Amino acid sequence: MGLALRKDNIQNGVARKDFEAALHVIGDRARLAEQKLTLKIDEEVQLSFLNQKKAIEQATVFVRELHVK
Repeated sequence: MGLALRKDNIQNGVARKDFEAALHVIGDRARLAEQKLTLKIDEEVQLSFLNQKKAIEQATVFVRELHVK
């Protein structure tokens, strides 16, 4: 009986370890891009929320002043 050997040899012009390393790098870059995008979206949502909150507070003050007069 022959022994089953793991193939780390070059197949189709690319070594398996090199391919795995490149795939890992691509995955890391994708995660980093996703994190940056998530942070940017969170900042935009927070800024929009604060702007709307400020507008509501200003409207509330205006309405209260109308009731006083």
